[in-house]
Amino acid sequence: MLSEGVVEALAPHPKRRKARWGFVIAGLAIVAAVVYLVVANTGTSAEYYMTIPELQTCSACAGQSVRVAGFVSKAGVDQINGGQSIAFDITDSATASTQQMAVQYQGVVPDTVRAGTQVVVEGHYAAGVFHATTLLAKCPSKFQAATPGASGASGGSGK
Repeated sequence: MLSEGVVEALAPHPKRRKARWGFVIAGLAIVAAVVYLVVANTGTSAEYYMTIPELQTCSACAGQSVRVAGFVSKAGVDQINGGQSIAFDITDSATASTQQMAVQYQGVVPDTVRAGTQVVVEGHYAAGVFHATTLLAKCPSKFQAATPGASGASGGSGK
């Protein structure tokens, strides 16, 4: 009888094997789902924005919503339709306007949008004009290097 108990204890239990395979299959399913989500989502948004030359040479972009980065041209921003819309040109360089594109936008305009500001516009390109639905402007840096010898208004250490 003792030997039968030892044999039973050493024999593999079918319930434990089924439970282990269940965990393995569930783990593989979770890993596969995570890999699918990562691949599916990075494929559509891997490139944050296009440049003006890339958009102007893209034949498949006509019916798609795209993002384009550039600088507001030196001519600045014009208000149209009684101030409800704006029109401006963006260039691919802040210093030289080698490539230019006309942009029309209707919506809330950030205060920082003016000549020379770096912007990213999102919308559709049709007939040489980019119709923006979103306008993002780069914020100017408020941090400046301290000038030597300058001190606070009180002139003290603040203690």
